[in-house]
Amino acid sequence: MTQARLPDVDLPQRVGIVRSPHRAEAGALAEDASVVARARGLDVWEASSWDLSAVGPHLEGTDVVLCFGGDGTLIRAARAASPHGVPVAGVNLGRVGFLAEFAPEDMDAGWRALLDGRYWVEERVTLHIDHQRAGVRIGSHLAINDAVVGRGPANHIVRLHTWVGGQYLTSFAADGLLIATPTGSTGSNLAAGGPVLPPDMAALVLTPVLPFVSFRNPLVFAAPTQIDVQVSLGSPQSDQEAALSVDGQASVTVRDGDRLTFRCDTMPARFARVRPRNYFHASLVPKLQRGTLLTPLPADTPSPEG
Repeated sequence: MTQARLPDVDLPQRVGIVRSPHRAEAGALAEDASVVARARGLDVWEASSWDLSAVGPHLEGTDVVLCFGGDGTLIRAARAASPHGVPVAGVNLGRVGFLAEFAPEDMDAGWRALLDGRYWVEERVTLHIDHQRAGVRIGSHLAINDAVVGRGPANHIVRLHTWVGGQYLTSFAADGLLIATPTGSTGSNLAAGGPVLPPDMAALVLTPVLPFVSFRNPLVFAAPTQIDVQVSLGSPQSDQEAALSVDGQASVTVRDGDRLTFRCDTMPARFARVRPRNYFHASLVPKLQRGTLLTPLPADTPSPEG
């Protein structure tokens, strides 16, 4: 039975196509999607996921963006599209594909369903980060997945004094602290021992990364909660640096005494879905148990030293 167009979704008139330049099959699939959309008389723009600085002017008035690549491609596109309220959908050309909506073999039918308005929009909280130095804001960032504040190139633990909702929580001596959205809870947060949060939960999870004689448990906070972290790197003579990583795609140097503020952003990430609304838990365990991310070497592979 054909699914009817949803009453809260308009038929797309302007669509974007974003592809990873590092996936050989992305070009041909993106071209197929473009041909289908143009045949309907739609306004179509295309871009590389590694050149999203040029995407901004196209997003105004765009109804949906289709992405070809892994989760990293979809995260880049969602970070650009979120301030404009534009939903994104992904064709999984990566390994796990937690965020993608279609497998390559399902792309044609799924894309036509989107263009027919037979989809719903899932909204997920995003993470806003402010970076202050000596009381002056020197940067702000938007994360779809997570942010990590921790040690820089040198293998030294950092001390991270932490406040939650204005109340001092504790000081961590650790490789770092990871603050994840529900979207990012299935990524590095899960690998670090944090909980998986359902995608519609308005919450953040704080997970210590390799804490040393410190509080070790992940903590979940409701969306309005603000988390403040002040970085301590040791003596003033120390040349040690820390780093702030945003979605694993951008890294910013953090110095001794810098303060980082984490809170849910007012702009959600929006994802166009054709699957049933209960898709997440139906796919969670199969995604996590589908096999190793890296293909094992043959058992008789010699060591690098021969």
